[in-house]
Formats: sequence, C-alpha cells, structure tokens
Amino acid sequence: MAPRTPNTRVVVWTAPRCVSTAFERCVMEIPNGQIFHEPYTSAYYFGPERTSRRYSSEDVDEHQSYSAVTARLTGQFYDKDYVFVKDMAYCVKGRYHMFVQEEGLASFKHTFLIRNPAKAILSLYKASVNSQLTGWDYFDEAEAGFTDMYDFYSTLTGAGREVVVVDCDDLLCDPEGMMKLYCDATGLAYRPGMTAWEAGPQPDWNVWNGWHDDALKSTGFKRKPKQENEATLKVSEEIPQEAQSAIDKAMVAYKKMHAHRLLPTLSVSLAC
Repeated sequence: MAPRTPNTRVVVWTAPRCVSTAFERCVMEIPNGQIFHEPYTSAYYFGPERTSRRYSSEDVDEHQSYSAVTARLTGQFYDKDYVFVKDMAYCVKGRYHMFVQEEGLASFKHTFLIRNPAKAILSLYKASVNSQLTGWDYFDEAEAGFTDMYDFYSTLTGAGREVVVVDCDDLLCDPEGMMKLYCDATGLAYRPGMTAWEAGPQPDWNVWNGWHDDALKSTGFKRKPKQENEATLKVSEEIPQEAQSAIDKAMVAYKKMHAHRLLPTLSVSLAC
C-alpha cells in the first residue's frame, strides 16, 4: 500500500497585527497537524538571503535559507492529516512565482488574512518603536505588508489559482461561523469549539518575543461586533505622519482584497 499523504495543505499569508497568530492558534486545535510558524519570515530576517537590516548584528543562520525553508514545508509528513503554514507576504516579495511553479509548493491552498490598515498599521507602528516590548526601535513601511499581500494575491489568481480571503472584522464578529466557512473552503477539518483554547507557551513563537504576548495569554477569539470595531477607529488619536502615509497606501490594496473576501452567511451579516 502506498504511503498516505496529507489530506490538506494550507498557508495563510498576512501582514503584521492582523490577529494572525491567534488565527494560527485556532487552527492548532484541529488534531494531528504539522504547523509552521512564519518560516519565510525567519529567512527574511535571519537567513543568508535576508533583505532586512533589523538583525544585521546577528550571525546569519544558514539553516534559514529560502530553499531550506521550502524543503521543510514540502516534506511528506505521512503521519499527519494536514499541514498549515502562517507567514508574512512581504517576506516572500519577489518570490511569488515559486508558489505557482514549484511542484511541492503548488500543492498548497493559499489564503489571506486581512485587517483594516488603520488598525493593523497603527498597532505595528506602536510595537515597532517600543524597544522594551519587541526589541525594535524604528518603523519600516516595508513591513506594513498590504501591497505585498495584494501583489501576491494577484499573482496567484492570475495563474488561475483559487484563493480564500478572510477579513479580521468578519472573523471577530462571528469566530465559529467564519472558521467553519474557512475550513469548508480550504479542506481543513472543522472542529466545533476550535475558537477556544488553553493559554500557554508555544516554543516556536519564542523568536518573536513581545509580538505574540496577547495570543499567548488568550484563551480564544473574543467576539466583537463590527460596530464596536468601527467605533475604535473614530477615537481621536494623533497618528504619526509615517504611519498615516503607510495606512493610506495600504488602504488601496486592502479595499481590493476586501471586495473578494469570504462572505459571512446572511445570519452572521445581520448579527454583525
């Protein structure tokens, strides 16, 4: 009998501060999966082909080359029911073609998790200049990630690939409903109650100390109606010019992807 291959391979591409780590933690509630946490992000910051200067004082990690990461992701994993990857789209900028052309990577179902840039990028800005929290001390617009998400999305759809887009506001409005839709769309095995979990450490997240504190402490998605989400945007807050500039540019890409998002069911839409 031939070895059993994974039933499903899914990757969610996103930008910083889009609730993606909590999304990953939610998927981890599905039994018997192989989870990869931001593998290409490690290549982007620490590998021999790294393009970011943030960690330039640290030695290059030869094990974090893009080819090495790809080899890990395309392993057989015969004993697993699914493979799930969460990563940042900007960390594979200029390499989108390999997810269409390379046989192993082409087997993945590509999905995107987006969030209103006014919330995501402002949160990124605050974390990027808070050295006590994250170890970072400056904001880099290249890490905003929304234009890269849309460019990647366009590459995939232009090649005829089916792509799933989830908006964070829809997810937080009805976590169970949206995760059911996501699983149905990707082939993952939906598990009732998967939007709740036990808080606790995740060793694979340790490289990003300070960035995942909320996800580590969380015990699930907290339902948040869209009206409440929208209200937070109306709170008067002075936004630094470089953050506002990044938000304005990102909004163009966000709106294009939002128009193609996975639509909530009618009952969910009415409830939100």
